[in-house]
Amino acid sequence: MSTDEANPNRLVLRGIDAVIACILEHPKALREVHASVAFVAALSPHVIALEAIGVKLRTSSPDDMSYLCEESCHDACAVTMRPEPGHVRVSDFSEWREKHETIVIADHISRPADLAAIARTMSAFGIHRLLLSSGTEKLAFNPEVWSLARGAMEHVRLMRAAALGGLLKLVEDKCCIVGFTPGVGRKVDLGTPVRVPGRHLALLLSGTEIHGDLQPRLDHVFRYPGLVSRPSLALAEAAPIAIAWIASTPQPRADGFLARKRARHLKSDPPPPSA
Repeated sequence: MSTDEANPNRLVLRGIDAVIACILEHPKALREVHASVAFVAALSPHVIALEAIGVKLRTSSPDDMSYLCEESCHDACAVTMRPEPGHVRVSDFSEWREKHETIVIADHISRPADLAAIARTMSAFGIHRLLLSSGTEKLAFNPEVWSLARGAMEHVRLMRAAALGGLLKLVEDKCCIVGFTPGVGRKVDLGTPVRVPGRHLALLLSGTEIHGDLQPRLDHVFRYPGLVSRPSLALAEAAPIAIAWIASTPQPRADGFLARKRARHLKSDPPPPSA
């Protein structure tokens, strides 16, 4: 296959859910689509859309698809070309605050199953921004992540967060950063939402203990849910709980805490002297 300079990352999707999600969300990334005889009917509603972008639906044997995927594949697969995730900017946080968008930061995550669980939960709760630290971005185009995510990776927008400690220092006045770690942290009360007057939420999910340069940048640090005396949950199990909890936090209102505070000050300030 020739190199696509605009989209340099070749990624083979495995599984009918991942292939259909790509057709619906990012059809321009597709280069080849294969399906076994038993699953051609599942993709037949998308044949016209595929032909419109010059991609044919090919009937292939499970052995041929497994060879292409380098993993067992019995239903469908697709060859895609993906662009590099963009670097997040400080101005992005200002934009997300205005839109009240919750973001998730994946830090020091090395297991594909963990990142896939994060993507599935984000998709389920309508959260779209996934920032990958320098220790996690190598999983961005890992085929196993995209297979285990079952199409959810198509619903999140990947961005790179280089020098995470320095970045969070620059945006600490713009968002409330909540960390979840398998190490030391407070016990999370799932019945109590996080209070963030005038700011939006950033959830940092760490696969290891929070490092020293990050700890001062976090407003709250919680340990994975569970008893201290028992083995900790894996990140793939803790992430859905954390994201569901964060997603249940009420969004700041236009007439929220800071707006009401300003209104009280306006009422209490004496009127300017008349000329």
